Amino acid sequence: MDETLSASAQNIKKQLQALMELQQLDNEIIRRNHDRDRLAEDTQRHKASIDNLRASLHDRRIEIENLLKDRREAERDSKQKTEEIRKMGGQLFEVKTNEAYSTLQKEMQQKKQENALLEERILEMMVAEDEKKAALHAAEEDIKRSEQEADSHQNANEREINRLDKEIAGFQTQWDAAAREVRNDYLDLYKRLRNAKGGRALARIENDVCTGCRLSIRPQATIELKKYRGLLYCDNCARILYVD
Repeated sequence: MDETLSASAQNIKKQLQALMELQQLDNEIIRRNHDRDRLAEDTQRHKASIDNLRASLHDRRIEIENLLKDRREAERDSKQKTEEIRKMGGQLFEVKTNEAYSTLQKEMQQKKQENALLEERILEMMVAEDEKKAALHAAEEDIKRSEQEADSHQNANEREINRLDKEIAGFQTQWDAAAREVRNDYLDLYKRLRNAKGGRALARIENDVCTGCRLSIRPQATIELKKYRGLLYCDNCARILYVD
């Protein structure tokens, strides 16, 4: 205790030092909460990435199913046309006139051309189906690897989050103990400033500048602070001022 200070000034000094300790502990808690939030966001990004891959996989499967459905429908149409051509071939022996025979032949030729195009389309769909199935298999293998990596990443993040939670709890215990040394009115003021100022209720003076808002303060403030007549506030940001 500084014997050159009055009892009142010594008490103010003690209160200010207790508030500085609260600020230091809050700084540690804020840093760890920031790291914790960053890890949680990182885990969510990995989950979102996996969800996107799964959605893409689902779309691929739907695309293959639709392609298979179209191919089967085309195969049914081709089978039907083949049967029609067969029947028309039998009818050639039943027609009575050359004109009817020629007309039937033209219809058969038209059917055969249509069926040839249909069979070509079916072949193209089969090739496309095989390619898409191969791409689907590759995507399934890719998502398996991604899921394993994401699980490993998430487990590592969870372990780190648990470690941070323990540290935060430890600092909070210290904070609660330090807060019991602070006057109720000062403590209420500190909490209001901390909540309003992004976690920083106190600001150090450096070269007649408030480190909270980076604006100059009156030079007399440093002298007044060292006399510990009461708490001193920055005229601009309202934070509680202190000097090392």
